[in-house]
Amino acid sequence: MKAACRVGALVATLSAFWMQDALAQSTPDCIDGAVSIPLLGGKGDSPILPATLDGKEIALYFSSGFDVLYVGDMEGFDTDDTRRTHVIMTNREHSQSRPVIKAGTLTLGGLDLQTPDMIQLIDYPMQHIGTRPLIGTIGSTFFNRLALLLDMPHGVFGLIRFRQEAACSNAQAGFIGTGAQALPLTGNDTIMGLIEGKERELSLDSDVPVTTLPERWLNRPAPGDSADDAQHPTVALFGDLHSRLHGTTLGTFRIGQESLDNMPVFAQRDLGVGLLGVDFFQSHIVLFDYPNHRVFLLPAHSQVTRPGLNLHFDRFREGQTSVKEKR
Repeated sequence: MKAACRVGALVATLSAFWMQDALAQSTPDCIDGAVSIPLLGGKGDSPILPATLDGKEIALYFSSGFDVLYVGDMEGFDTDDTRRTHVIMTNREHSQSRPVIKAGTLTLGGLDLQTPDMIQLIDYPMQHIGTRPLIGTIGSTFFNRLALLLDMPHGVFGLIRFRQEAACSNAQAGFIGTGAQALPLTGNDTIMGLIEGKERELSLDSDVPVTTLPERWLNRPAPGDSADDAQHPTVALFGDLHSRLHGTTLGTFRIGQESLDNMPVFAQRDLGVGLLGVDFFQSHIVLFDYPNHRVFLLPAHSQVTRPGLNLHFDRFREGQTSVKEKR
């Protein structure tokens, strides 16, 4: 879900909570400040950030597959109707108009995000993690003047302000560590990969449970054509949209210099771009260098041992489910 909105107020309120281990690898003079926020949730969950809304403890998902702030059912919170709507595009296939609301002062890791617009998806039920209501998902637009660290292997979310000087041009590489590769990042937070010999656009969407690719990219049987599909159907839920998927295994898959051959993925018919999901982020440290339009990827082994609760904003459900297409 992408839009053209830009929010820069976060830079002015950036605190100086240092991520000591990572910062020690970089040149201190190249970093003006950083904020480190522990991820909630466990194995298999989307990244979940602790936050507050008008002083009440809440939680938000994060994914760069989203642009601004999307919320679901806001029961229990005072909201104001802005009398505006926003057209969103899901999977580059489904266009919908949704209301824009406001709901008080939002803080994230001690950062004041003021009273941002919230695009309400009324079909999304309220979820919880512990006592915190999971009200929605926050996207990359809030952080587009910073570098953003998503380190799911170690359960850390970070915001870093690097100095934009010639002497600091390699500071980001030093920050993430030896072995990382830098790739161009488009305005849609996508990168290019090579899937079974063809160059493909991939969205870095840490809310998708499993990496999912357009069915037309793969030379595979359509859903329901095999006995395994019939026994193990899978449905992705995007609010009131239901989309049928089926599991498969890629032959060859490369992202830059890294080989991901034989990676299990889902194939989906109504999908306009590939989605690198939680499974990818759980095995990579990712640094989004937004001011320089690039992303750094470093393979890593997950250190998170907490069991997850299958928490995602957009959900996958598995079971004996039949989906009928309206014609």
